[in-house]
Amino acid sequence: MRVLMIIALSILLLPNAVSAQSSRYSTWADPTASSAPNPALDKLVAELNKLIDKAEKANAADPTFLQDLRNLTNAQRAPSQKLLVSDAFADGDYTNNPVWQVVSGEYFIESGWGLRNRLITANPQTSSNTSGNSGEDFAKAILGQLLKQATKTPSQPAASSENLITLSTPISNAFDLEVEMSSWLADSHFELGVFQGEQALIGYRLLYVSGKGIQLHRVGNAGSSVIATSSQAITIEDKDFHTIIWSRSGDGSMRVSLDGTNVITTSDRGFSDPFDGVRISDKGGDFIIKQVKVSGS
Repeated sequence: MRVLMIIALSILLLPNAVSAQSSRYSTWADPTASSAPNPALDKLVAELNKLIDKAEKANAADPTFLQDLRNLTNAQRAPSQKLLVSDAFADGDYTNNPVWQVVSGEYFIESGWGLRNRLITANPQTSSNTSGNSGEDFAKAILGQLLKQATKTPSQPAASSENLITLSTPISNAFDLEVEMSSWLADSHFELGVFQGEQALIGYRLLYVSGKGIQLHRVGNAGSSVIATSSQAITIEDKDFHTIIWSRSGDGSMRVSLDGTNVITTSDRGFSDPFDGVRISDKGGDFIIKQVKVSGS
């Protein structure tokens, strides 16, 4: 009850509320008009969001009501964001507009589906629909295996590797990152991140491990730290597309949702500068990225 009273009082303190000045009511202001930064308002909204987080964890109110309150505070806090990146890979070319760069492993465009990693080319049936030179590449791989069998050359154990692709583009410290993807194999490991620096190593990373869940990591020069973990096991290996939305606000608060359901709510101020791009990687599995969108200031 005390939490709800504080929430209600906080809402009343938002702009355009009843004024305690000489007149009974303040002058109405257009809520769509641009305004100068308001640190006091930002602090108030951040505190209100913390109270909403506590109310959610304690089941102190209807979840729909709490989500409405959060939407209200986010609308008051965040300036209007603009679309920074939008790629549905419909042109069949991930190397142009925007320019994705394969750092390790292989990626290709699966016609009608999206960006896919190359791990599946060990199976001829699943690679027959790939675009570009995938058929020629696969034929070479099969020929190599046949030659090894003919000469009885022992096959070497495959070294562990990472399929990593990056997109270098300025991203504000506060952002919304949305990825629509599907996973096709069990025992999958998928990573989505925003990075700083040319090496694309430092930044935040969202890790998905099939059957376990989602973790948010902060990766710095001293190593990696786990910031938050989803409370329930998550499995999306159903070959259907799923939507991950990762939002970060100017005060460092972050939320991650999967298909509209919130799975992580946390806060971290480890990085205060803008980011230099997006990275996608996997260390096992078969993933198709249908769409990537990034919004920011």
